[in-house]
Amino acid sequence: MANLLHISANEFPPLSRDHSTKKIWMELAKGFDEYHILGRAQDNRFHYYNEGNIHLHLVPKLLKAPSFAITSFYIYKIIKKYNINLMLSQCPILGGFTANIIKKVFNIPLFQEIHDTYYFELFKSKKIKDRLLAEVTMFSIKNATKVRALNKMMEDMILDLYEKANTVIIENRVDINKFSSTKKNNKLHDPILVTGIGTFVYRKGFHTAINAIKSLSEKYDISLMLIGGGKDKEMLMGLAEGYTNIKLYDRLPQDKLVELLEETDIYIQPSIREGMPRTILEAMAMKLPVITTNVSTIPGTVINGVNGLIVEPEDAKQLENAIINLIKDANLRNGIVDNAYADVINKFEWNSAFELYRSELINIIK
Repeated sequence: MANLLHISANEFPPLSRDHSTKKIWMELAKGFDEYHILGRAQDNRFHYYNEGNIHLHLVPKLLKAPSFAITSFYIYKIIKKYNINLMLSQCPILGGFTANIIKKVFNIPLFQEIHDTYYFELFKSKKIKDRLLAEVTMFSIKNATKVRALNKMMEDMILDLYEKANTVIIENRVDINKFSSTKKNNKLHDPILVTGIGTFVYRKGFHTAINAIKSLSEKYDISLMLIGGGKDKEMLMGLAEGYTNIKLYDRLPQDKLVELLEETDIYIQPSIREGMPRTILEAMAMKLPVITTNVSTIPGTVINGVNGLIVEPEDAKQLENAIINLIKDANLRNGIVDNAYADVINKFEWNSAFELYRSELINIIK
């Protein structure tokens, strides 16, 4: 029997509700007899749901995600009841720390994921809290059976921390059946449409995008569409006040999102801090030229001038100039789009990425 427990501090709805993370579970579950998930409920109750070989166990959300440091010890009950013989942890701190303790005690292999460079930044901080979290991160990296990196750049960062870490590179993926374009060329629309997707929080850098477009509006017939929603929406709307060519939308259904991307000319991800956003890969699959920032491990996937353009975070002038370069240079646009789409097919395609992911997991217990 191959029974896996997937550990996440995120909040999840019942299994009857479709969402992007459920699609990931369904793909990974194809390789297992039972695929269990431990996450946080959207209320303060325990819940259990089952659909096929997928089992969802939810613990009370309590206050914020850090409470999972306590409730994650529910892992022990699930392991004993369902004969779990492999664990997968999304975070080296929340859930990962508990999972690594259980690994050491019960000798159950653990596949540890690293999704964000936040964990590496902890080691540079002098704050006591950050230093403690850095120690927890190191404990998880050292003790995990295998550690996933999102690209070669992130793998090098992990090995710089602990050279004996058993790392594997599994890049983010994109479903080209759902994110595909009917574009025949990269001729610009009138007006030129620039789009960015992500939660409206400061680290996504959308304030920089708005300032860049405000300046570009003096030279070009150009518009900006930001999609995501979030706590900074009012602040961003205030920043864009008086500019009818800048529009902000809350989260959209996938079919509507694809429809809007089809009308987009340039995709931007002006983040200040990131992991490796799947939205960049989705834009590449839609045959859009991408501009993003020199943060986190993004430069490990996006190569400046090859499959995208990279600017410094919070530099509206650099972002503005990058957009101008794509507007003026059709050859640059076409080259970036062609190279990015080739990368999507060869590196990030949904089925091949999940085949690698599943095989890495299953091979641990063979």
